[in-house]
Amino acid sequence: MQTVDERPETIHLYVVREAAPKPSLLPIFLSVAALSALVAFCALIPYQQPVTRAVIRVPAVLLSLKTFTAQVAVIPTGVRIYPAKTAHGVLTITNGSVISQTLPAGLTFISKSGVSVTTNTAVFVPAGSANGYGFATVTAHALSSGKQSNIPAYAINQVEGSSVYVRNLVAFQGGRDAYSVKFITSNDRNVAFSKVRNILISKITGLHYPCTEAHIADVHKMTVTWRCQFVKYTVPSYMHVTGVRIIGKNLLLDVWFVPRPIRICVK
Repeated sequence: MQTVDERPETIHLYVVREAAPKPSLLPIFLSVAALSALVAFCALIPYQQPVTRAVIRVPAVLLSLKTFTAQVAVIPTGVRIYPAKTAHGVLTITNGSVISQTLPAGLTFISKSGVSVTTNTAVFVPAGSANGYGFATVTAHALSSGKQSNIPAYAINQVEGSSVYVRNLVAFQGGRDAYSVKFITSNDRNVAFSKVRNILISKITGLHYPCTEAHIADVHKMTVTWRCQFVKYTVPSYMHVTGVRIIGKNLLLDVWFVPRPIRICVK
């Protein structure tokens, strides 16, 4: 017979924990981003109550008439030019010779101040005699224009040949310098009218019917008067008016408002 060694054996058992996989951070990041976006949306966009828009008709309440007056100067822009004119006069011619003389047209003489004068026509000057000198006159004009051509009497005192004397016994007249004059055109009045209307528009504020207009235009100024009928209206305090139209004795108002909550009583 075999004998069995019945000594107990010692068994050592070791338990080793397996390493768990690391969780992904992407779902956490997406959740935080979504929550942040929701909080920002709620904070930046305020809650808006639903509004109701409507057009209502209310009676116009008449106020007292008001008068507005404005005046502006009419500034002339038109220019009328007047050209210079030459002086005209008469030359007196005496002939001391026994022979008559004929002076042609366009014969030129120079005054003491240097102004040239020419005859308009030919002139026949009779001969002198025992009774005195031959005598004739002829019209003439200055060759230059302006006031300087108004030569005084005896500015021309010349001898033609040996016995013919030419003088202006009277001053030449009619010489005039060129000048211009401003005048008011129809466009100037229209411009003034527009200016005075703009002034009145800036003065008037408030709701009113079309104003009646009266204007007075004299040489230098434009005066315009407006008489205006103002109106007013009343609406409930919770309504906000965005537009007003006058229709006869009534007003059409464009309004918006937040509807009041409806109370429901339950027994």
